[in-house]
Amino acid sequence: MMKLLSVLATSAMLAIAAVPAAYAFEFKAYDAGTVNAAIASGQPVVIHVFAPWCLQCRAQQTIMERLSTDTSYDGVSFYRVDYDNQKDAVKALDTPRSTLIAYNGGVEVARMSWGTSTQAVVSVLDAAK
Repeated sequence: MMKLLSVLATSAMLAIAAVPAAYAFEFKAYDAGTVNAAIASGQPVVIHVFAPWCLQCRAQQTIMERLSTDTSYDGVSFYRVDYDNQKDAVKALDTPRSTLIAYNGGVEVARMSWGTSTQAVVSVLDAAK
């Protein structure tokens, strides 16, 4: 019985380890110091200014969830600004809610507000790559 339990436990661990990551990218909470350091280093960064009650924000989020397994975004860092609770960041970014901002090489390369088409979202994400 113990041997069977050991085999089952080992099999379960191997099965879990074999499952690929669900997402190629995931959004981290916006922290100005972290984000500014990433931008200054020249790495690709995407910021999403998001409010949970905003219909356009949710539409953008849905599109990005569909794209999140696209490994072409593996080198991009993604951050989400909480529009309601991070007013200092919103002010510093000088942006309304429902905005995507892409950085590459230490500079802003694309910005889009209110767009809810896949093409509009992808154009910003691709600018960061």
